[in-house]
Amino acid sequence: MATEFREEVRKLNVTDPAEMMDLAIRWVQKSFPNVESVSTETLQSWLEEKPEELLILDIREADEFEVSHLPGAIRIDPESNNIQEILQEHLQKEQEQQKLVVCYCTVGYRASLTAQRLNEFLSSERGQKLKPFLKIYNAKGGLAKWARERKGMVDKQERSTHLVHPYNAEWAKLLEPELQALI
Repeated sequence: MATEFREEVRKLNVTDPAEMMDLAIRWVQKSFPNVESVSTETLQSWLEEKPEELLILDIREADEFEVSHLPGAIRIDPESNNIQEILQEHLQKEQEQQKLVVCYCTVGYRASLTAQRLNEFLSSERGQKLKPFLKIYNAKGGLAKWARERKGMVDKQERSTHLVHPYNAEWAKLLEPELQALI
């Protein structure tokens, strides 16, 4: 999945984390052109101004989530095949209320894949009832960009943290060393 991205980084000889982040964002957007992204600035303002309208889905493994996540996020296994049921479960009591569903992962690939699947579900017969009330987004740049901007995150005990589980050594290059949790 990330082979194309790694080849681009090598071809351009990019080593600066900020430049790599820009490349990663473009790669995700190119890979998922039909998934709308929300900027970190907009997501931060939504968290502050209208948290009741948000459903934040963390699309990472449990060990990644335990290191850090956005406050109020619900972890969804990236390999989950029942994302529609999860969505319906979390929205059942709030039907007919507008919700902004924001998916995020480390850089946006797994989140965009999930957002794409959610949009496909909403376009299906089973999802039609929810479609008017939901807007699905990928958090642009994922938790790596969020952390680079020093925005708030919490660990498994809900304590404030600045560390991010980088998923793998390749994605760790998107983060300054002081932001990388040991993996």
